[in-house]
Amino acid sequence: MKTKPLSKYKLNKIELGLEHWFSKASEQDIIQGKKWYKSANELTTSIANKYRYNNEIVASVISALSPRNKWQRNITDAIHVLDAVQRDVHHDHVKVCTFNNNKLKAFDIAKGIKFIDESSRKTFSFVKNIARLDPDYVTIDVWHLRACSTFTSVPNYPNKTQYDQISKLTKSLAKKHNLKGYEYQAIIWCSIRK
Repeated sequence: MKTKPLSKYKLNKIELGLEHWFSKASEQDIIQGKKWYKSANELTTSIANKYRYNNEIVASVISALSPRNKWQRNITDAIHVLDAVQRDVHHDHVKVCTFNNNKLKAFDIAKGIKFIDESSRKTFSFVKNIARLDPDYVTIDVWHLRACSTFTSVPNYPNKTQYDQISKLTKSLAKKHNLKGYEYQAIIWCSIRK
């Protein structure tokens, strides 16, 4: 079954929304947005080295634990999960600040049983952005979708085709500003959250 793409009209309105929030970004938002993924990458590298995992596993555990979880707590939870798996501690003895299914998924990722693949566009992109600073991916999170929805309605859960369209548009706008797609997305995140 073919998934319905966003129309050219809607994409033009999404572009206006993204550029609106980018134009509202303060100098501090731009500095913070440009550094966010680099800092996250350094942090995951440090955790990976300490617990003898690769960056993608650490980023995947963080991604699995991220729903409804603040960033600092998300990192703490990821460390607890990685440490528990290494010490063979059962998941019932580890408390995290997200949904139980996400905790189980994080444990399975840390054990090498599960992986986040490209079928989960947002979480896969988040992992690639954090673990590898991969410019081919953009994390289209709830805040990015809100920015996209400034002048038009956008699905809360875009299908794969729509996600890819928004990602391509974001990368194109980022290039216009001499940024990577993930930097542009992070700057908008800083701007719109105010």
